[in-house]
Amino acid sequence: MDTGTIELTERMAQVAEALEAKVHRYVTENRVRLESFFFAYDRLRHRHITRAQFLRALNVSLNSSLILSREEELALFAKYSRDDGMINYLAFSDNCTKIQRGLETRPLDHVFEEQMVDNHPRNHLPPKDEKHFHEVLMPKLQQIAREQGFVIKMNFFDFDGNRNGCVTKGQFMRALPDKYQIACSPYEIDILWERYRQFDRYGKSNDVCYHALHKDVSEMDPALTLPDGLKDADYRVDKKGRIPVLSELERRVRRVARDRGLLMIPFFDDFDKLHTGFVTPNNFTRVCCTLGLDHFGKELIELSHIYASVHHRDHWVNYRAFAAEMETPATSVRSVLQDLFDRLRREFGARGSAGLHGLLAAFGRSDRGGGGCVSLQDFKRVLPQCGVGVSDREMDALFSHFGKRGEVDYAAFVRELRGCLNKLREALVREAFADFTSEVGGIDMRALQQRFRPEHHPKVMDGSISAGEAFSDMVEGVDLERTGQFTFDGLSDYWSFVTSSLTQAQFERCVRSIAA
Repeated sequence: MDTGTIELTERMAQVAEALEAKVHRYVTENRVRLESFFFAYDRLRHRHITRAQFLRALNVSLNSSLILSREEELALFAKYSRDDGMINYLAFSDNCTKIQRGLETRPLDHVFEEQMVDNHPRNHLPPKDEKHFHEVLMPKLQQIAREQGFVIKMNFFDFDGNRNGCVTKGQFMRALPDKYQIACSPYEIDILWERYRQFDRYGKSNDVCYHALHKDVSEMDPALTLPDGLKDADYRVDKKGRIPVLSELERRVRRVARDRGLLMIPFFDDFDKLHTGFVTPNNFTRVCCTLGLDHFGKELIELSHIYASVHHRDHWVNYRAFAAEMETPATSVRSVLQDLFDRLRREFGARGSAGLHGLLAAFGRSDRGGGGCVSLQDFKRVLPQCGVGVSDREMDALFSHFGKRGEVDYAAFVRELRGCLNKLREALVREAFADFTSEVGGIDMRALQQRFRPEHHPKVMDGSISAGEAFSDMVEGVDLERTGQFTFDGLSDYWSFVTSSLTQAQFERCVRSIAA
């Protein structure tokens, strides 16, 4: 099969998946039994009908609300057709309605959660009201909910005896949070009523769907979805097992926190009513000042940016990750390795990327199996030969972190020596090199070389390497394994290696200037 066909098949799969999502939303909101519309053409329940029958039944089931393009039709045919051209409508219906059949005979199968538990449709508003709802009213409601720390649906439970997500208009007005009633004008209250009112079979609307309001307000915001907030796994800073490279500011703050023995979590919990693990940037700086870190001044704002959450639109701060990093004992494996790699990066900084390749080559000569691992004895022998001195405690920490079945993963060790950027610096690198980054994360080094300005390279500026060596040093540092593949992750780690001693302002100036 040639490459063009593979790409076309992948494209069809994406188109089919997007179409299934549209059908799923419609049948869920309107409570449509999708397969029943196909049964009319399949009296013997063979699960297959012709293409014309399939398209006709699908159009009727969706009430002509979704017009399929030719590409979407071909995608569905490619995914659900037999060799004779008949369409498996039951498989299509199951995928669109998220039904898993035969679970009683396969008890170990994974049961996926319903992607859209909200079965209540939203009413369409006039264009002017629709624009005001999305651009003004909904952002205002979300902001108030985050600041006050309440979950909308909790206010209405006392009135919802049937637990169907609906209350009367009078009950809706009584249970609507006071902050909402103060902040919303009568015009905006009317918009909410028009948006979420429910019609009965006679066309009358006496009820309001508060559950749909709750879903819209809490959408894309984990702090408002459930009272329990995020699980522990969502705020760990080392999801991939990497050893984070602390900035100079983080190291100074951690030094103060250790000297004073600060316990930070209880202070942040006072501002986190839902115990989600996040607070606003203003509350973050306020708590830091309460903890006695006020002498850092405006640097606390930079600190809040480093630990800003990618889950929140307002860049709330992940204070649990911050506290975990600052309260880590100096004797822990994590802290020992951070201090060790910080020292080794300064030592290898003068050698450049060639030093990393030399270290890999030295380990490679002892790697008899070629799997990127060596015995602990070989690991201890090679390090001094390469000019790397480690204490017994540091060696124990290295084996604890990089040990695998009695061996040491030296490839992972060298990657950690190269380092990794925090989220703030990684975002700057991603923005600066966006013109050279493909959609799949590859880096076009030829295009980058044409715009490369070596005088802004950090190692050229401190005199470690010459301007003529700057680009080749970056090429060697990005592709440690020398596979000829240059990825954004490798580029990001390389910038961590050459800028570990720079302040945030110096880092930003170098990154923005080197390929401008």
